[in-house]
Amino acid sequence: MFALNSHHTAKCLHVWKHKICVRFRHSCMWNLCGTNLYDRHAFLEKIHCSNLLHQMHYSSQKEKLDMSEYSVDCIRNFSIIAHVDHGKSTLADRLLEITGRIPKADSNRQVLDKLQVERERGITVKAQTASLFYTFKNKKYLLNLIDTPGHVDFNYEVSRSLSACQGVLLVVDANEGVQAQTVANFFLAFEAQLTIIPVINKIDLKNAEPERVEKQIEKMFDIPGSDCIKISAKFGTNVERVLEEVITKIPPPNIDQNSPFKALLFDSTFDHYRGAVTNVALFGGQVCKGHKIVSAHTGKSYEVNEVGILTPEEVPVEKLYAGQVGYLVAGMKEVKEAQIGDTLYLQKHPVEPLPGFKNAKPMVFAGMYPVDQSEYNNLKSALEKLTLNDSSVTVNRDSSAALGAGWRLGFLGLLHMEVFNQRLEQEYNASVIMTAPTVPYKAKLSSQKLIKEYGEDEITIVNPSEFPDKSQVSEYLEPVVLGTIISPDDYMGKILALCQTRRAVQKSMVYIDEHRIMLKYLFPLNEIVLDFYDSLKSMSSGYASFDYEDAGYQTADLVKMDILLNGRSVEELVTIAHREKAYAVGKAICERLRDSIPRQLFEIAVQAALGNKVIARETIKAYRKNVLAKCYGGDITRKMKLLKRQAEGKKKMRQIGNIEVPKDAFINVLKRTPDK
Repeated sequence: MFALNSHHTAKCLHVWKHKICVRFRHSCMWNLCGTNLYDRHAFLEKIHCSNLLHQMHYSSQKEKLDMSEYSVDCIRNFSIIAHVDHGKSTLADRLLEITGRIPKADSNRQVLDKLQVERERGITVKAQTASLFYTFKNKKYLLNLIDTPGHVDFNYEVSRSLSACQGVLLVVDANEGVQAQTVANFFLAFEAQLTIIPVINKIDLKNAEPERVEKQIEKMFDIPGSDCIKISAKFGTNVERVLEEVITKIPPPNIDQNSPFKALLFDSTFDHYRGAVTNVALFGGQVCKGHKIVSAHTGKSYEVNEVGILTPEEVPVEKLYAGQVGYLVAGMKEVKEAQIGDTLYLQKHPVEPLPGFKNAKPMVFAGMYPVDQSEYNNLKSALEKLTLNDSSVTVNRDSSAALGAGWRLGFLGLLHMEVFNQRLEQEYNASVIMTAPTVPYKAKLSSQKLIKEYGEDEITIVNPSEFPDKSQVSEYLEPVVLGTIISPDDYMGKILALCQTRRAVQKSMVYIDEHRIMLKYLFPLNEIVLDFYDSLKSMSSGYASFDYEDAGYQTADLVKMDILLNGRSVEELVTIAHREKAYAVGKAICERLRDSIPRQLFEIAVQAALGNKVIARETIKAYRKNVLAKCYGGDITRKMKLLKRQAEGKKKMRQIGNIEVPKDAFINVLKRTPDK
């Protein structure tokens, strides 16, 4: 045997290590670039992708966080609220960059808008949480930020988010000024008694008028103009001051750190492997992995598998403490177990449940059916998981003779309905048929038999086929909303005319500055639910903004409109309409049916009827053989005889013929059509 020289051994090991590293780098480069190393474009694209991956995991590569460093005095919980497209998400991006949660890069655009539908539409749909760490005057602070949606249809997300906060940043566009949803969001925060910090954004724009917007804020909200922070979220101008104002003006949570563990469940998502991932705000105590917790809503107990914070990616931590906001995984395998507004507490230390949230009140209803009935169970599972993430949707089972088994869903508005449908398709690959949206009506019953049957004298009608007859009802009620329109006064005449055609009643008219006007109207909900917002935007060149809130019910002259095919009523096409608008609605449905039902060997009369009175009619002509083809001359009586015999045959066929309306025709009539 030979002896090993220590110097040679070290040298060999060094060479061996060098070769391994080179091979590893080559294999990484090969995998990164694919088989064609010389495709420069593909190479750069791969490099860009790897940079994006680096950004995604940037926050999770930080050192292990110790949340005990942040006492209640060093915690600030705040939301960003604003009208649509006033720069909430852009401001959130800059705050994440300044606090080091994400690397500074030009590609940072709406980082917190994670859903595909948010990226495509350019709007925030889902409130997102991020924990920021910031040092101010040599003291470390934990800032829990919640970025909220700006559209009226997602108001429920905003109200839920505010329950976990002590203050808000009210962002206003320096060019657009105070808009309808700015006013609505201000009053949400004001009623919750939160500290409000006004921020005027987009001061870098050429047409920006921050001084004018200051005066609007002072006049509308009674906030001194000197309190407004003027920033450009796009370029990061003066954004540092926003963080300083958050720390100095927003109070810490009013919580006793030594009280037993109590947490409010304010949001949740479903993970196929971990079950329900719940977002919680701690109102007392502390929680860590291994703790046994109980749900106040279901009474079930769970073992905590993981706790952490969102930065905005999930970062596990050892413990969460009172006043902090984070996520919690506790093996909730059933979708219904993670109830929004639920209170969680330790198994051996029961507490008084928190108030939670009032249930969202649906404003628009629509039927949802699977395209193929064999997909019913898959769609049911997808619906359950998506409603866990969007708790404002109400779901009730429904069935239709034409479309099969399905559900009657309640939404907060038309955009909410469209986004929900889009998320079903994108996230769960579900193909569905959505029927035309309707609003919930009420009827005061006069028939004692019906009162006994329903157990009350006032019923809510969601499905038009359940509309009671006039003889059994003392009065019908329709939902109304208080609408706020803010617009330049140049378009006031057109807007007043539009509101008049929608049966609206004017309540007030106020100038908020020299050129902008705020109108308040009482609208019937079914008049604005489809195309009012589009009409308002088009006639005001996009300058007008609209917001509405529930205002109860009012008496209305409603009628049930039947659709008849050769005198036979089609139950699936029954519609509720106001008597003034019945003809226009009936005419539109008849025209759509005429284009959808295939021609038969006999004539089909498509009619819209109120009781026994027909108000609109379209005719689908019959296929007809040319019986005069063999007549090349001769007496006219011969031709008349042949035509008369054909007409008699068609009449007999019409009497005994059964019209089978194809499924496609129902879909064309019932589904939403953007152009109508």
